[in-house]
Amino acid sequence: MSMPLLPEPFCGFSANELTTHQLNKGDSLFLQNSKTAGLFYLQSGIVDLWRTNQHGHELIVHRASSGESFAEASLFSETFHCSASARMESVVVEIHRHAILRKLQSDIAFSNQLVHKFAQQIQTGRRKVELLSIRVAEDRIMAALLDGFPCQDIGSFAQLIGLAPETVYRGLAKLTKTKKIKKLAHGHYQLVQ
Repeated sequence: MSMPLLPEPFCGFSANELTTHQLNKGDSLFLQNSKTAGLFYLQSGIVDLWRTNQHGHELIVHRASSGESFAEASLFSETFHCSASARMESVVVEIHRHAILRKLQSDIAFSNQLVHKFAQQIQTGRRKVELLSIRVAEDRIMAALLDGFPCQDIGSFAQLIGLAPETVYRGLAKLTKTKKIKKLAHGHYQLVQ
């Protein structure tokens, strides 16, 4: 397999500092509490990061899309705080922890770029917390659609925004009836311009 092409700030790593993972739908990349080895860059596909709560329900804590990095906290932890699995066929590049930590200490430009990337991700995460605090289901659904959350699979959309699928169905029906969104196909909705 050829060496993957990575964007800034990850483009300066050598082939022996990277591991490429080809995942099929449903494959696990790592499991909660397993030993960490680096962070990940998603070249193609979708990967869900999830935890199981005390009631046995899975909660998606992040859905990584092509072009995103994830599991950044693993740089400073011995074990993963969540599990990761492919939602569809995906190609993931693991950047080894020792290589990133070495570069953080020796390359100020890399350090600045990485901190900037992490800051942007924190802002996105805080927006998701804000979204989840919206109590009225239709308002939360509308806010998620305005923020660009994909609504192509009601079950996964519901998990992403912390609502039951039945609540999402009812909310989408109300929003469609009031012409705020339009239904394109089963499970596919779009904002009305």
